[in-house]
Amino acid sequence: MLLNFCLLLTCTFLLSLTYRQWPVPARSAEHQLRIVLAAVASVLLLLNTQEVGPYKIDLRFVPLALITLRYGVGPGLLVAAGPVVLRVLESDLGGLSALVNALSVVGLSGILRGYLNFRDLGRGDLWKLPLPYLGVGLMLFFTPQPPGVSPWVLYPSMLALHSLATVAVLGVLNARLRLLRATAELERQVLTDELTGLGNRRRFDLDLARLETGGQLVMLDIDDFRSLNERHGTPVGDRALRYIGQVMTDVTPHAAYRLSGEEFALLLNVGSEAGARALVERIQAQVTEPGGLPWAKLTLSAGMATRLLHETPSELMSRADEALYLAKTNGRNRLVVQQYSARPTTAEAALPDIRPRYSLWQAQRTTVNLLTQRRTLTDDDWHELLRLAVQTVDGVEAGTLNVREGSVFRVCASEGYDEGLTGLTLTERSQRKWYGGSLEDWLAGKPRVLRPGEIQRAWASADESHQPGQDQLFAQLGRRDQLRANLCLPVVLGGEVIAHLNLDSMSSEDVFTPAVMQDAGVFAQQVAALLQLQERWRELEQLARLHGDLSLSLDDDAIAGHLTDTAHALLRTSYTVLLRYDAAHDMLISAARAGASPLDGPPVRLRRGEGMSWLALETGQVQRVADIMTAPGAYRPENLEPDRRALMAVPLLSHQRQPLGVLCLLRSAHRPFQASDEALAAMLASVGTRVMERGTHLNDLRATLEASLNTLGVALEARDFETQGHTQRVRDLALMMGAALQLPDDQMTALRHGATLHDIGKLCIPDAVLLKPGRLNPDERAVVEQHAPLGADLVARIPFLHPESHHVVRHHHERWDGAGYPDRLAAREIPLLARIFALCDVYDALISVRPYKAAMSHARALEIIREGRGTQFDPALTDLFCSLIPGGFAVSVSSHPAGTGEATVPAEEGAVPAGPVAAGPVEADGALP
Repeated sequence: MLLNFCLLLTCTFLLSLTYRQWPVPARSAEHQLRIVLAAVASVLLLLNTQEVGPYKIDLRFVPLALITLRYGVGPGLLVAAGPVVLRVLESDLGGLSALVNALSVVGLSGILRGYLNFRDLGRGDLWKLPLPYLGVGLMLFFTPQPPGVSPWVLYPSMLALHSLATVAVLGVLNARLRLLRATAELERQVLTDELTGLGNRRRFDLDLARLETGGQLVMLDIDDFRSLNERHGTPVGDRALRYIGQVMTDVTPHAAYRLSGEEFALLLNVGSEAGARALVERIQAQVTEPGGLPWAKLTLSAGMATRLLHETPSELMSRADEALYLAKTNGRNRLVVQQYSARPTTAEAALPDIRPRYSLWQAQRTTVNLLTQRRTLTDDDWHELLRLAVQTVDGVEAGTLNVREGSVFRVCASEGYDEGLTGLTLTERSQRKWYGGSLEDWLAGKPRVLRPGEIQRAWASADESHQPGQDQLFAQLGRRDQLRANLCLPVVLGGEVIAHLNLDSMSSEDVFTPAVMQDAGVFAQQVAALLQLQERWRELEQLARLHGDLSLSLDDDAIAGHLTDTAHALLRTSYTVLLRYDAAHDMLISAARAGASPLDGPPVRLRRGEGMSWLALETGQVQRVADIMTAPGAYRPENLEPDRRALMAVPLLSHQRQPLGVLCLLRSAHRPFQASDEALAAMLASVGTRVMERGTHLNDLRATLEASLNTLGVALEARDFETQGHTQRVRDLALMMGAALQLPDDQMTALRHGATLHDIGKLCIPDAVLLKPGRLNPDERAVVEQHAPLGADLVARIPFLHPESHHVVRHHHERWDGAGYPDRLAAREIPLLARIFALCDVYDALISVRPYKAAMSHARALEIIREGRGTQFDPALTDLFCSLIPGGFAVSVSSHPAGTGEATVPAEEGAVPAGPVAAGPVEADGALP
């Protein structure tokens, strides 16, 4: 029956695939396909029946019952026909029995059809499932049975089997339907605006692409919506948006979309522009009549365009955008219909003589929206703004936006070029060369225009300062052979160039007229505003990240490195160095630096009173110097580079006003530090000071913890009668292995802690078992093997321990071949640190003296370890271990008599004899003598 049951589920799964969308459509072709599949499944189930005496038991009546419940008696009889015919061909009696059973199932299912909905089957309906099968097998009670066959057993079994199979089939079908329903709901959520319930921008783009020729696109925008938010708050603004969305849904069901903020759209296909105009005007009228609500005076401006033959969605949207701009700039609360004609053909289009610059207005609104969002801007945000610039500024066909990040510029967005340009980093020097004008003009943000001959010279100059290979990359992706004119606008903030906006024309040298440059300047101003906000958010994120990173670090060097790198990135310095105070020598010594170059010499060492750093410490005030070459008392290192002339020294003082160090930041002389830089540096110093003080305290706690763990390890040795110094030796061996493997610091710490406490679980083992001098029986061995998981539970309660130290305690008795304990892990399933420590633990057990065994020689111990290569130990680690101690471990145990030959191995330490109990050649802390 198992084969029959599996075949039924397989057929059910195939039939469930005919349900492909939610809600399930009522398509006759799909219904017919399901009936045919059910009929085929019934025949297959009959052909793979289970014989019980003279009877054939199968599940062919389950598809029959479900089809009848779903589609009625007629389709049920069609499904029943095939199996009945096959049984008639086999025997008359079998055919009669099949016919009676099939008719009973069809009849009972037809009666139950109004009372049993298998799509919504609850627990209270489960008792109904056996009802369609009550007639199956009733003939057993009225016909003579062969010996050993009892109808009182066979009939209930068949009834239960059919009921169970029905539950399984319904489970498969309902699982498919739930999946379709969840997928449909997810798709609805992805394509629906959460606030208004209208379609969102993604659904709009999909539906716009399907808009037929002659259909209308209407762009709508709420007039003066920002004032409503300012007067009444965002909640009232959200209610207004929901109200307008409901009005659009009532007037034009399934045709309204919310694109962003207060911008909406309609996609109409009502047969004529007049009909579409009537719907839009109806919406505008209803929006202005919401009674006495706060948004009663809101109005809608609208622009409409009809899709032309062969017109792309972007072209249609551009025309509707222009019509909306005209509506908003000519009195608002009006509808402008954009005609595809050079001559004005509507009253609205003939009103003013203005340039259609909706995209410029849209870009400004996009910038405002980004300014109100409390988040860091992404490359997608920058690309949207650049796209609007290229689309809006006349004659521009491509462009790039390069934003300063630290001491370099990064291409954050490109339009009209290969996407491979985005993400490239450019030096400040290369950007200066590309600009080509004077430094004063560059810092003043003066626009610069280049034409073909000048462009070639600028490229050649900039390529000299590019990183290796970038000149070829720009030549391949930058369309240099097509470029006819370039407009470069330096974006200046706080006296510093923070971005380059490049707008390019591929068709004209004279495109950048004063009017065009004025439009481009608007975008440069928007970039500046966004970058100023971005700078504030970046500062907050960097400070929060710095605090989080420093809170996780207990290492002085890590603290110094984090603080230096963050200051270097936040303040965009050319060079940053952290000088730490050395109380023993009463001097400042460089501890970390960022932006270093090959010309930097040995660490800086400043005696008391030397340089501006000591002045900052003595006064407790930040010291700013525009040029250290002219500042009296400033420290001037050898090989001073030109971009390290402006200095800011930030003191790091403890709460008791004791010196901790100085953060020194340097820039080019043309980028002196400002008061805002000083305030930001002071916040950095505050965070760094607190963490440095706490780091000192935590280092003291860590030293105390190490001493406590070592004391506990020695105490364990005394209880277990291990050789004195076992814990120290295995810890040193493990750390030697870790160093050879170049493990990171945190894993070395975990290895050290795990080695120290590897046998802490023995505290939970009774002395009678742990200290037994003779052979352990299987029960005693099982008790001893519990020390590994018990030890892991104990160390889990010790604070500050690295989580991987628990792996050493629990798994250092696992074997490479999987025969170890407690979890029977094999090969690389065993944590690396546990595999390392197992070698060290076994080696020390072999060369050490115990009361019940002599020590082996170093050579014999390595021989035994090599025998366990690939069975008990990691092969690669075994080879490394044997190569690291060719002459014996440096910490000698020669004070104990060295044994040679086959020593008797004690309980818990040493080699394992052959036999059914032994798992391999060597098993420290767990083998039987």
